[in-house]
Amino acid sequence: MKRLTPLDGSFLRVETSNAHMHVAWCGLFAMHGDRPRPTLEQVADGIDARLVFAPRFRQRLAFPPPGMGEPYWVDDPRFHVRAHVTRLAPENQAVSHERFMAMAGDALSEPLLRDRPLWHLYFLPRLEDGKLGIVFKMHHALVDGKSAVELGLLLFDADPDAQPMKPEEWKPAGPPGALGLTLASLRGAGEGTVSAAMRLTRLARPGQDSAASTVRRAALAVDRDLLRFAPASFLNAQLGPRRILVCHRARIDELIRIKRMHDVTVNDVCLGAVTGALRALALSCGEPVRPLKAMVPVSVRTDSERTALGNRISFAFIELPLELARAESRLQRVHEQTAAFKSSDRPAGFESLMGALGYLPNALKTPAAKLVGSKRVYNLTVSNIPGPRFPVYMSGATLREAYPVVPLAEGHTLSIGMFSYRDWMFFGLYADPEALPEVRRLPGALERALWELRGHRPHGVRRRRFRPKRGRVRHLAAVS
Repeated sequence: MKRLTPLDGSFLRVETSNAHMHVAWCGLFAMHGDRPRPTLEQVADGIDARLVFAPRFRQRLAFPPPGMGEPYWVDDPRFHVRAHVTRLAPENQAVSHERFMAMAGDALSEPLLRDRPLWHLYFLPRLEDGKLGIVFKMHHALVDGKSAVELGLLLFDADPDAQPMKPEEWKPAGPPGALGLTLASLRGAGEGTVSAAMRLTRLARPGQDSAASTVRRAALAVDRDLLRFAPASFLNAQLGPRRILVCHRARIDELIRIKRMHDVTVNDVCLGAVTGALRALALSCGEPVRPLKAMVPVSVRTDSERTALGNRISFAFIELPLELARAESRLQRVHEQTAAFKSSDRPAGFESLMGALGYLPNALKTPAAKLVGSKRVYNLTVSNIPGPRFPVYMSGATLREAYPVVPLAEGHTLSIGMFSYRDWMFFGLYADPEALPEVRRLPGALERALWELRGHRPHGVRRRRFRPKRGRVRHLAAVS
């Protein structure tokens, strides 16, 4: 058995019937030449054969008695891969792209069941343009964004001609039972103090006092990030269970060109484009143009932890300056904040703060997790997930597009995931379609925001002619 970390467990604690805590991605694969089209059985067998590399996908949650801490991962004796791989339409039925996205929204609107392994893959054999599609969702307690990518690289191929693997025989370990879980929890409680001390030592920087430096960094994270509440926003409203995924993509070479123009990072460019798009959305909705506070997950995963499941993330809180009219000014303000965050102790401070939640009394863990995930702390999540620059294959079909899904906590109607793959940055705009129907305008707003960052005037702004006295003529560009 392996116990969930406090951060992993927090994603179970904040989940509700309307706020489903699964991460996911929606992918489109292209067929080549005369290759046979993959069947549901081939896709399921291909995943089953690779689960030797990801044993957690055969495990379910086992909960100790109330008040005895986080649950454990244990083997599911009833596991069968076909219970986790579902076909969305008959093999010979060609489905439009719009219909596939509606099916994806339906799949993403359903929570994962906790009495079985926390993942599910939905397979669409054929679209009208010849592609095939998948929706792959996994609970956030199981993976973070980066480990989900690494897991995808394990479950799929880097070679279009890779030979199918054969599933190995698997025998689950016996279930622990109530007594076994109780004893394990008691041992875990006894080891908690030692673990906490080791964590303090590990997080401390060389030459500094362990406890004092860690407490200082945690206090800085509380002061700078948690106690500075997010402003009121139209993006924060009561959630329903329905979800929609709206997609947009941009060429990475264009993002790099903008990066070099302004001497910033590609991540800054993406955040600047998101800021401009949300400003345009607020204006079009007649909402006040206020700054927004974005929660930006930051991976602290080391190279040795690349294929490990669970969450190894900290969080940055970045103000998106919607109130600034000029695209360059918005980008520069974002860059100043991200640069200051990287040079500060706040990443380690927030990581230690989240780890400290595990040592709170059980009665306080859920309220603390909900506070960190509340609309008082941030307005929306914006996550940038790096992917491979090389192609990935599934049964010989090439992955062409992959749009990420970042979950919505209660009170948040929009999240934005960004995934870089090959030559493209893919934006997954994930929202409650009832609470935020305007999300459908965001792809066009993102395109215009990137256009502005390339040095163009906003759409609809024309050069105006002024005629001062005494016959002198000047031409001035209108400034939005």
